[in-house]
Amino acid sequence: MSGHRELLTLLLPPVSYAPDGSALRAGLRAEGGALDATQTGAGRVRGAVTPFFAEQLLPDWERVCGITPSVDMPYQQRLQNVLAKLAETGGLSIPYFIRLAAGMGYRITIAEPQPFRAGINRAGDRLWAADIHWVWQVIVHGGQQLVYRFRAGQSAAGERLTAFGDPVIEAVMNDLKPAHTFVYFAYQS
Repeated sequence: MSGHRELLTLLLPPVSYAPDGSALRAGLRAEGGALDATQTGAGRVRGAVTPFFAEQLLPDWERVCGITPSVDMPYQQRLQNVLAKLAETGGLSIPYFIRLAAGMGYRITIAEPQPFRAGINRAGDRLWAADIHWVWQVIVHGGQQLVYRFRAGQSAAGERLTAFGDPVIEAVMNDLKPAHTFVYFAYQS
């Protein structure tokens, strides 16, 4: 017997109804099932008060946080994205982004290439484009980057021979970076 069906049976007046009647038993089963489903749904909603136990309601957290996960992203990565979005306090400094990545379990350094300047640089220094000061590089140490190698029959013409990346750290950094900048990622093992 289900929990609510049994309770509803106990609420019947002892003389007025025959609890073993087929019509009454079917009605009690239906009503008890509806109450059981309502209680289960209420438990899900109660668990979704925080994203830790959101389960099927994690898409609602993603919607509220403004996160659009990729189709093949596993639940743990989606949860990590939501938690990172909720933990962010805001900032545009290098230490802010390093702390944010550390909170997600990544160790990063950030490099800001500078354009060649007369009087500061010297012969042999690297030349950059004039707009290089809008670019910054995130160097991910360790990490779980995915490597995609070009394969005949699985890749298309014009694709890179090797593509790699970590969708979690890249999505968070690209989401939070200043809009007028470009960030590129380098991975070191």
